[in-house]
Amino acid sequence: MSAHKVVVLFSGGIESTCLLYLFLMDGWLTYPVYVRSGYPWELFELENAKSLWLYTKKLYRSAMPMRIIPSLNPELADSRRHEKDLYIPLRNLSLLTSASIYALLKGIRHVAIGSLGLYPFPDNNPEYMQNLQKLIEVKLLTPFMGLHKHEVIRRFFNKVPLEKTLSCIKPKKHRDKIIPCGSCEKCKEREEAFKTLSL
Repeated sequence: MSAHKVVVLFSGGIESTCLLYLFLMDGWLTYPVYVRSGYPWELFELENAKSLWLYTKKLYRSAMPMRIIPSLNPELADSRRHEKDLYIPLRNLSLLTSASIYALLKGIRHVAIGSLGLYPFPDNNPEYMQNLQKLIEVKLLTPFMGLHKHEVIRRFFNKVPLEKTLSCIKPKKHRDKIIPCGSCEKCKEREEAFKTLSL
């Protein structure tokens, strides 16, 4: 097994799950971190992420315990403002700072995030990540930067339990099963990305 260690920002969505499996398949000791900021969707998102991690842990001995890290919320946690606008101020900075502090405390020198860099947000592009790298004491890994969601799905389709992932702003629970709303921007993105598999 490789001696490489990495902290992976993990929410149980498509990109973060594929990111987790990317490092696990390469033999890295992989430490999944969920950063909790108090948003309404986190209750079920976190529950789903824990379930997905437990499933993954049975497959990979190099999957280290999942950690939940609290983080300050840079805005009022109002789910309605995110139904159309997915932008959250300082989101990637908050996530990466929290994960990097955890990594340094564990003596880990790598932190990975599944950002694609496609959203027109100020903290979601290669230049931002490069500038952040100059200020932070760990190596930031962004292997999916520049890819589209459907490209990530196609690359990992037969290697990752994508059916267990959750990408939804308004998930609900029915009979002990977490169900995506099917109408928010995250759900629409997911549906469109999976459609490309049949093309």
